[in-house]
Amino acid sequence: MGYEISLNMAWEEMQKLAFPQKCTISLLTNTYEIKIAERAVLKPPSGLQADEVTSILILRYLVGRSKRGFCLSGKWISFKETEGGKLFWPNFSKRAIEPLVKCFEQDPNGLIRNLVENLSGRMVDAGDVAVEVETFPGVFVRIIFWRGDEDIPAEATMLFDSSLTEVYIMEDVAVLLTMVAETVSELMGR
Repeated sequence: MGYEISLNMAWEEMQKLAFPQKCTISLLTNTYEIKIAERAVLKPPSGLQADEVTSILILRYLVGRSKRGFCLSGKWISFKETEGGKLFWPNFSKRAIEPLVKCFEQDPNGLIRNLVENLSGRMVDAGDVAVEVETFPGVFVRIIFWRGDEDIPAEATMLFDSSLTEVYIMEDVAVLLTMVAETVSELMGR
């Protein structure tokens, strides 16, 4: 229950907006049903309540998009370029980027296959190999990898359209990107 205050605040914001009492939204590999009156974010077909972090992320996305809209800018940025991102980069890198690099080093072909097949990713031209995955409808994260060699270790980065910072604050962007990295690690069995 460590997120109870944030969750309650997100629900209060949702109730102020003109949302239908029931709606659905997809996030990565899952579709969630939001029931405003019941204050529930459910994961069909089980009908189980989504965890607090996922619920907050979904609600804040819906609120942010409703209040400010989401119009792609075409400018791809990294977490470091968000307000406060440089300060939190070391922790974010440890939680999101380093696990992606390890997956890439251990099984680059398997990783790319999982991104394309299981996360409906599409190959894009960047780095040594790059895949773009859709998180929320119309919100893409570009994961770029560079192969290492004997002198330089492998690297990765995650980019997103700068307009996402109009919907989310830096901490929410970190949660979304970390969720992508965790999903990838789970798909790779790590």
